[in-house]
Amino acid sequence: MELEETLYAVEAVPVLAKTAVLLSAISYSQNVRADLNTYLPGWTLVWEGIETTDGNFAFIASDPTGEVYGLAIRGSLPPIDIFKDWDAFANWILEDLDVLSTVTWHYTSSGAARISAGASRAFNNVAEMQDRLKPGSPRIFNFLKTEAVSKNKKVIITGHSLGGNIANVYASYFVTALKQEGINYNNTNLFTFAAPAAGDSGFATDLDNKITEAWHFENVQDVIPKCPTVSGLINASRLYVPSPASDKIIVTYENLEVSLWDAYVLLAGILYAYAYTRQERNYIVFGAALDPRYRNNTLTDYFNQLGAQHAMVMYTSYLKVKIDAALAARGSMLNH
Repeated sequence: MELEETLYAVEAVPVLAKTAVLLSAISYSQNVRADLNTYLPGWTLVWEGIETTDGNFAFIASDPTGEVYGLAIRGSLPPIDIFKDWDAFANWILEDLDVLSTVTWHYTSSGAARISAGASRAFNNVAEMQDRLKPGSPRIFNFLKTEAVSKNKKVIITGHSLGGNIANVYASYFVTALKQEGINYNNTNLFTFAAPAAGDSGFATDLDNKITEAWHFENVQDVIPKCPTVSGLINASRLYVPSPASDKIIVTYENLEVSLWDAYVLLAGILYAYAYTRQERNYIVFGAALDPRYRNNTLTDYFNQLGAQHAMVMYTSYLKVKIDAALAARGSMLNH
């Protein structure tokens, strides 16, 4: 599918997308309760995870009516040095995200599916996360099953970047695990922002088929959600023309001096056999201007542009909601 075919007007997206993008932004907060009060007045923090050793975090909040529960997931934050040289960036994708090994995904409605070992590990960390508000409280699945599903309340599952990657996997698990328990529930809403693909076509198609209210958002200038699919990496190599253009920047990759464009192609070749695939249902690609501060044909400006385009604020701005500078900084990869 060509990018131009997926461009949507913001008015076409569901109202809940604005709530979801705020929940995703708040997942970066150092004070979730305070930021809920600021950005979603009347919402109540009902479950707050203890951050895992590898930096994953999640919380659950309920709306003022008690009819909507939102699960927001924050993935582990990447090290700042991935924006300093190509080897570090490529190694983050291949090794830290662990996309060079895959595992069978057992929570499908039909067909076989595989997800990356990194996505599987992050999912398990979130699934086993403990609540810091009430020690001994149920894990996320049982909490939502008791508080939301049993009362037919609406559940939003959302996340940005790696949090969106985990949100896709968790939503797939959540829907199928309920069915495996014989529970008929069709009120799951999934919203992801800048999420890298988690699995193969079997995983993506299954997720598309079993959650009709699933919406995925990608800034056309954002490299991260294009990973680790082959077509996405090729598209990423063509960004930021005329500057900072990948074919004008020389990098060292595997001890070879190549253009950044060639490095993307080499990375795509490495990942070809794994057949990572993005979701298609309600996959919204929106346009964004390049940051004028980063327009030189240098690797520094290239990675600064990449980080600026991936920032949480690009997604809140698209959906016409505002967050303050402090929260925006927490949701920017350039600040970690």
